[in-house]
Amino acid sequence: IAMCYNMPPRLGRIKKASVLRDVDGLRKNLNVYVIAEDSDQNLEKANSVLKENLRTHLNSVKMMTDSIDIFDAEVLNIGIRLDIVLHEKENKNSAMSRIREFLFNEFTQVVPEIGQPFSVGEIERILNLMPIIKRVNRIQVRVKNGAGYSSTTYDVAPNTTEDGLVLMPENFIWELKNPTDIIGIIK
Repeated sequence: IAMCYNMPPRLGRIKKASVLRDVDGLRKNLNVYVIAEDSDQNLEKANSVLKENLRTHLNSVKMMTDSIDIFDAEVLNIGIRLDIVLHEKENKNSAMSRIREFLFNEFTQVVPEIGQPFSVGEIERILNLMPIIKRVNRIQVRVKNGAGYSSTTYDVAPNTTEDGLVLMPENFIWELKNPTDIIGIIK
């Protein structure tokens, strides 16, 4: 993974990488999953030139016995639906935009790792930092598809643990792309 991030800048830039041993293959090679980002800092699949440059770079630094395959990580765009109760004196009309902006800024400071679960508990922790919120009733995570979003699909409900972790396949990376992907009911 470090070698992916240490690729000379003139060859391009990988945003995130994950390396997994291919236990099913005959050669027991390493599968490298990568993702890049566009000019707006949204995740996107690495183009063929970037992956070829990475292959060349890794071939120059890998052990001779290592066999490496490079794959695109799948971007899973998510949306969040909130059910929130405000303190009595708070303005319900302006609260959603403030909550949306705060949550989006807090949650997108660090790009997750490939395969990292999405934490509903982390959303609740961040929301509880806002003094206008009295109680968080419910948080739902949904997959966002359509124009401007990845076409990756995933069934969130059966892949959510009791403690609120949405488990990701080892080659998926989740992304909260826009503040407007956070919607909700405010009481």
